Amino acid sequence: MKHQLFGSDELEPGDVREAQIDGIAIVVVRKRDGSYRALRNRCSHQGGILSRGCLEPMMVSGGVGDYSYSAEREVLRCPLHHWEFDVDTGRSPAYPEKVRVRSYPVTVADGKVWIER
Repeated sequence: MKHQLFGSDELEPGDVREAQIDGIAIVVVRKRDGSYRALRNRCSHQGGILSRGCLEPMMVSGGVGDYSYSAEREVLRCPLHHWEFDVDTGRSPAYPEKVRVRSYPVTVADGKVWIER
């Protein structure tokens, strides 16, 4: 079922916003490229509120001593213990097979942001 959240012009690129869908806390992210993502708004570590965290470029590495920030990939960092979650997948970049938060499909239609749950 799709739920209308807010107008697409209400969230600037690089910003995050909390929303409630059927009593579930969701964090909506507008990536720097203008696209939208949505994750469960609770860190899987100890329940920190992800919408109070930081949205930042993901650190990537081509090998030992070779680190840079990704131009395309972004992470949402929990404010409690700094666990990071890839906003595209909800998975931890450090432990993608074990640590994640649920992600939800987001669409934009007629100037509105919609989430499917």
